[in-house]
Amino acid sequence: MGEGHNATGRALRAAAGRLWPDASTHWLDTLDVMGRGVGPAFRRIYVTNVERTPWLYEFFYNSVWRYRWFATASKRFVGEWAGRRLAARIDQIQPDLILSTYPLGTAGLDWLRRHRGLEAPIGAWVSDFAPHPFWVYQGIDLNLVMHEVAVPVAARSAPGATVAISAPTADEVFRPGDRAAARAELELPQDTFVSLVACGSLGFGRSEDTVQELLVGNPDGLVVVVCGRNERLRARIRAAIGDDPRVRILGWTDQMSTLMVAADVVVTNAGGATSLEALAVGRPVLMHRPIAAHGRANAQLMADAGIAVVCRRDGELAEAMRDLPRLAQMEQLALKQADERLVEEGLLALNSTRPERLGRVLSAEDSLFVHIASPRVPQHVGTIMEMSGEVSVDDVAGMLDAMHGVRGHVDPGSWLRRPRWTQDEAVEAKALVSEVDGVSLREAVDSFYARPLPAGATAEALIVHGSSPAVLIKLHHALGDGVAVLRGLLGGTSGKGRAWASPVGHQVSHKLPRLRLKGLLALARAGAVPRGPKFGASRRLGLVKLPGAEVRATARGLGVTPTELLLAMFALAYQGDRLRVMVPWSLRGTDTLRAAGNWTGALSVDLPVQETDPLRCLELVRDALRAGVESGAPEAANFVVRLIGLLPAPAHRLLARLVYQSRWFGAIASVIPGPRWQVLLGGAEIEAAYAVLPLAEGVSIAWGALTWGPHVTVCVTGGGAVDGSSLAERMVDALREFSGRTP
Repeated sequence: MGEGHNATGRALRAAAGRLWPDASTHWLDTLDVMGRGVGPAFRRIYVTNVERTPWLYEFFYNSVWRYRWFATASKRFVGEWAGRRLAARIDQIQPDLILSTYPLGTAGLDWLRRHRGLEAPIGAWVSDFAPHPFWVYQGIDLNLVMHEVAVPVAARSAPGATVAISAPTADEVFRPGDRAAARAELELPQDTFVSLVACGSLGFGRSEDTVQELLVGNPDGLVVVVCGRNERLRARIRAAIGDDPRVRILGWTDQMSTLMVAADVVVTNAGGATSLEALAVGRPVLMHRPIAAHGRANAQLMADAGIAVVCRRDGELAEAMRDLPRLAQMEQLALKQADERLVEEGLLALNSTRPERLGRVLSAEDSLFVHIASPRVPQHVGTIMEMSGEVSVDDVAGMLDAMHGVRGHVDPGSWLRRPRWTQDEAVEAKALVSEVDGVSLREAVDSFYARPLPAGATAEALIVHGSSPAVLIKLHHALGDGVAVLRGLLGGTSGKGRAWASPVGHQVSHKLPRLRLKGLLALARAGAVPRGPKFGASRRLGLVKLPGAEVRATARGLGVTPTELLLAMFALAYQGDRLRVMVPWSLRGTDTLRAAGNWTGALSVDLPVQETDPLRCLELVRDALRAGVESGAPEAANFVVRLIGLLPAPAHRLLARLVYQSRWFGAIASVIPGPRWQVLLGGAEIEAAYAVLPLAEGVSIAWGALTWGPHVTVCVTGGGAVDGSSLAERMVDALREFSGRTP
């Protein structure tokens, strides 16, 4: 959308290279990322608006300022569009800093911050002199404008946004230089007043009128015109001026910096990158008949700053050319400002900021776990990490701080108000970490996961010292599912930036929405099961490590997925008459893999717990699981959760408690992908990590399987009379029942 946004990007890339020579830079064009043909279409619309329907462009620009609802709706629309498309690309890159030079890109990043928990520091450089509501966002960590006079304008365009001043973001070649040397290089006369006419890469406006006025104002001067890629403009000027030796007409050139250094004044009509480049070189700017909307706003703000003169009417440009003392004064002011700041200062400021984490109303999927939580059945997900050595409170606090939502509180809402997460920077991660010594790991685990989170806290950690050092972590389930917890864990360790391991089972469903009705029918046909008895707050957890290679090889040999094998192993291990297990099923795609929150559906499987033949048991589990997936049950379950979330808060709370309890399932089981590489925390290896799942009302069994290094770890949580340890050990025995068998 014009070369100015790219020029700002190049300036930032060069500055980052000077600051951090070993850093790598990735470049994304937002319009191209938004979809095929979007870039050319938007550019054509922009050019048409400026050249043919400036009144329409002006109307839109003014409406964004005048009507807050219109600005909000427009920003939300393009933000979600751009954000969803940018998510997968950002996920691939995993950047440490994100810099935006285009408002639609900034809108997408703001949306990702609010809806996906994007946590890398985000800076937005406003490459126009005058900001407007589409440029500035509260969810961006640092919105940088090009002059102090633009700060209040930016603040008014997005109340509450963090605004700072940047040096003009021009390519590093745009800097004050020797005018005589530049003229010699370009073969321009040394003793002649030189005016440079540049209207951006698109060459907007009637530059032929500009040239004629400049010649009237200074008949003895030389006018150099840069037409950019606008060949029609070049032809028009040639036709209007003829072969006048006082005029040199150029097309696209890579010598703009030298031309500006050689010039006495720069004449333009937009106030974008061309004006910023002139400011970086230290040359005064004359704005002649500025283009509609942002062009006029830029011109007025530059005039307010004293570095430009706006010439709107016939004759005003010629008059400004005759006022040589004023032009000389403007040049001195521009040179002074060119030396005041460095582009690097903005990057350093951004790098030192704590990423903005805005409060948000919890989604229906997240609110579910707020509504069903109780002191007897707290809703937190977590992990148990067996360490090779001792770790410090600082190490664990750093890992907690990498998890979205830790610095805040979950507000359960009221009968009229929905649950929400609110940011609280006063929360210190170190205060959430406690230590214990002289206690067995089993005792520490059972006690830690039985009690609810401290009042107001969203996370808690416990360091277990002794001969078997370990770290226990739990996070409010409303802030994330198992994938979100694992992502946060790896983000705070040496595992950051590595690729995910292949999942131990097919856990990501890509069924199309057309399967939703079929899935709803499957949910309805499943019916209810006998309610489980209520139980107290005590918990007994069981932990086992299965050889990952054996699990995968056995599943492969039997023609099933590891998830199907693990469920069949649990069916053999369980001792009872009947059991329906609810399996959370990840609905994350490439655009939500690293998103905060819960992105799951669910499907239920009636386990053949009375079947004694292992192969027949596995066959029944496989068929039931695949039938559920093919019917679209996970998507249907997610749809139901989102549907009841549309109801008023009291109805949502009541229905959430009705659907997530033992009337519909008797156990919870989840299989989660994890890393197969070595992961370190504070210099100690995390030898094994276990996924801890919460129970539900009347549901006294929950287990999670997690790939970790060479293991598939299993953590079984038992409530009431259920002993998780014995169930976990029987799953080890069940694996032996399957090993070496053939279908």
